[in-house]
This record gives sequence, structure tokens and C-alpha cells, in this order.
Amino acid sequence: MKVMFVINDLGINEPFGPMILSAIVKEKGHETLLGVIQKEDVMKKIASWKPDMLAYSMMSVDMEDMRQFNRSLREKTKIFTLLGGPHATLDRTCINDPDIDAICVGEGDGAIIDVIEYLENGRENHIEEIPNIMTSESSPMDLRPFLEDLDNLPFMDRALVYDYPFMGRFGIKGVWATRGCMFRCPYCFNNRYNQLYKGKGKIVRRRSVDSMIRETKELIDHYRVDFIRIQDDAFILKVDDWIKEFAERWPSEIGIPFYCLLRSECVTDEMAYYLKKAGCFSICMSIETADDAIRNRMLRRPSSQEELEEAFHILKKHNIHIYANTMLALPFTSLEHDIASVDFAIKSKPDMPNFSIFMPYPGTDLGDYCQRKGIYDPQKDPINYGMRNMSPLTCFSRKEIEAQYNICELAIVAVKLPFLRNVIVNHLIYWKPNKIFFFIHYLFAIHTYGKKIFYFKHTFKEYIDLFIRTFRHYMYDFFGKERNSEQLPKKKDLYRPKKMGDIYTRTEELEKCMEAMTTHYQADLERGE
Repeated sequence: MKVMFVINDLGINEPFGPMILSAIVKEKGHETLLGVIQKEDVMKKIASWKPDMLAYSMMSVDMEDMRQFNRSLREKTKIFTLLGGPHATLDRTCINDPDIDAICVGEGDGAIIDVIEYLENGRENHIEEIPNIMTSESSPMDLRPFLEDLDNLPFMDRALVYDYPFMGRFGIKGVWATRGCMFRCPYCFNNRYNQLYKGKGKIVRRRSVDSMIRETKELIDHYRVDFIRIQDDAFILKVDDWIKEFAERWPSEIGIPFYCLLRSECVTDEMAYYLKKAGCFSICMSIETADDAIRNRMLRRPSSQEELEEAFHILKKHNIHIYANTMLALPFTSLEHDIASVDFAIKSKPDMPNFSIFMPYPGTDLGDYCQRKGIYDPQKDPINYGMRNMSPLTCFSRKEIEAQYNICELAIVAVKLPFLRNVIVNHLIYWKPNKIFFFIHYLFAIHTYGKKIFYFKHTFKEYIDLFIRTFRHYMYDFFGKERNSEQLPKKKDLYRPKKMGDIYTRTEELEKCMEAMTTHYQADLERGE
């Protein structure tokens, strides 16, 4: 059987989901191919290759593009369509789309093989019997348990992606060590995902060091690898025998520097020692906001400014570079909160400061709260644009939304050149968003990424190639997905609930939001979720 995996775009990060599923499908004797909506004529590719099934892997930001493509495809041909990825798991109402035959909820390692077997045996009309699979006719769906032994998975099908020359020749390649995330961030996919799988097995599962190293060696044997990006949600939670073995074997058997993600509250001097010993060059660690109450209560990240500063200090002491995420435009916050976050980043001095606008993704605790409070309507403003765009929340004024966007563009300059802080936060962020700010951000970001985060030696041609690839991504974000300024809300600075007589200041609404996220979290703990 021929299975075509379809994704929206290819950037620097490889799509691990389709690559693992492709390896599983090929192991059973089937053929696979990749289609990339933004990179090629997928319609023409389908007409030529004639797949028996399309397997879409989509995040919420991809769904508008996917629906448009799939709708156009259905007008020309009928191919069985399976939708997977984070969006299908969190927003299962997408099965009501008449152009989607089925969705895969949760892990698809076993489900995709079952779907293929049903199609081969002419049982397409009974496909909802398969665990993890839903159709528009489904009764309550059953989920199979989490896959426990990750060493039994085949190595990823690298050729699926690296057959695209710009991906194969790129020196940064991704690997993975774990599945699952134990944390309960209300803006993230993983919290609801874990609730969905309650009683279905251990949330965080880890493959052996031997399995990870064998796959990396195979990768090095076939492709160019100058730098490794470990794409786990949280690579290391504590110092244990696994990281000690990894720190001994990786430098001697692989010897390639790597990047990974950490949680600040987990960072210790001993952990940093073993990471550096292994060859860790850079890490991603989030600040999210400078306000301790908002970070702890709304975002459920139990750390203080002092603890964050200590984590930064430890990593810098071990000469590990830091990529630090900060979210702006959190529900009912003010520009003062956002500027305070810029100031904290200036104080912390991450090597690469990244600022993004909060997006109320469907199916997340905070996204659903925004809908209930009437400050976000996904029907009027679907999330189909990048993380550095304008807030869709109507609790902010037009002026605030434009200032938030400008902070995203210029905050990196304030952090890297603190003497420009005052002119940026007191004046420039209140200008109209413009291409000059966009290009300033781009130049600072591409330089910092290349030197401090994903570092390896480029040839001049590779610099040009990387410049074009990232520039195309930024251009798509700025020009292709930017909301028209006429769509920005024309509201006063205070949020007004619809109910007559109930008028609260934004400070009171912020407190309500923090309380709601805290209460929700405590209720989950009491239920054992």
C-alpha cells in the first residue's frame, strides 16, 4: 500500500512524527512518500504517485492551510484521508469536516498499521473500531496504552525528509531520547494530552542510551551532521544513571555538540556538569514572564526570579549557552508586565532571548478559558499564523496589540544592547509595526542563532542557504500571516464582560484568570491526574 504523509511546511526542525510512522509503515512492507504543502506542488505529486492513503500531521497553526489544500484535493480526487498530530488530539471536532475521513488521537504507532490493514481488507466502513481512531460515526473512542518500550521502535525514516536536498545537506540534525512531558503548562498541548491518557501508562518514557547512540551513528554514516538538536520536551529532569552513561558514551562514540531543552527548576550544578561533559553546547530554558505570581499561578511554572537567575548562573558557569523563551500578551496582562519581562531578560543575559505572543490554542486550559471569557473567538480569528504575530485577544486595545508586536521584534535588541533599552520601550514600541523593525529583528536573530545556539562552521554557500531559508520563514510570518491592521480591535483599555453591570478592571480579571488556572490545577491533582 502507498501512504503519503503530508505536512504544511519544512523548516529547520524535522517532522519526527511522520518520520517515525514512515519507518513503522515501511517495516510492514508498504511504501511511503512525503508531501510539503508550502514547498511543492503536492497535487501534482499525488497525481503522479497515486497514494492509497494521505496521512496529514498538523498543528493548530497549520489547519487553515491544510483545510484549503484538502478541500481543493477532494474536488479532484477521492483518497482516504487520516488527520493526526496535536490538533487532531486536542480539537476532535475537526472530524466533522466532511473532507476528513478519520482522525488519529494520541500516539499513532500502532493505529496507522491497523488503518492500513482495514483499508487493504475492504473494512473502511468499520475503521472506527480501531483504538485511537475516530470517524464522524464513532461511538466513544478507546485509546491503547502508551508505548512503553521505545527501543522496539524502528529508527526514524530519515530519507523521507532528507531526500529534500535542502534538508539533507543542512548540518543540523535532530534526535530524540524521551517521549512525554510531566508538566502541566495551561498553554501547552501536553497537559490535556496527559489527562487523555490517564491510567494508560507512564507519561515520560525514555529509550536506552545504546538505542539513541546507535541511531545517531547510523545518521552520521548516511548524512552530514555537524550539530545535534535533541528534540525532547524536557531532556533531563534529574541526575541519574542514564545521564551519567550518556555523558560517558556520547563524547567518545559521537563527539558532536548538541542542544536540548531543560526546565529551570530542574537545573543543578551536577546536572550542568554532566551535560557539559557530554558535549552540550546550548539549551532552551523558558522565562515566560518576569512576574512570579503570573508564572506560578497562571502558567503553573513553580519558580521565582531568584531561582531562574540561579539556573542561568549555573549554566553560564559551565559555559552552556542559553536560548530563553518569554511570552508576551498573556490574558489580561498589561504592557508594564511585558516591559518588565524585557527588563528581566536584560538582567539575566541569555545568549538568545526569544519573545513571542501568547496564542490561545484550542483544547488547552488557557485557550479554553479565553473562549469562555469572551476574549477570543476561534471562528472569527483562527490561529493560522506564527508565534511572533499579533495577539488575537480582544482584552487588549489596538495600541497595545501593536506595541506587543513591536516588543517581539525589538526586545532582542534591548537585551543584546541594553543602552538602547529606554529608547525602545519608551518610544519605538509605540510606533506602527513596520518592515524596518522586522529586518532589525531578523538580522539580530540569525546572527545570534548561528553563533550562540546552533553553532557549526558554515561555508559561504551554506550561510547564504541558511539566510534564504530562515528569511523565507520570517517573510511568511510577517507578510503572509500578519493580520490586517483593520482587523485589530478598537476597544478601550479595560475589558468589559458582556453581562450588564459586571464591569471589572483588568487587574481583577487577571486575578480571576490566575485563580482559575490554579484551581483547575489543584482539582487535577486531587483527581490524581
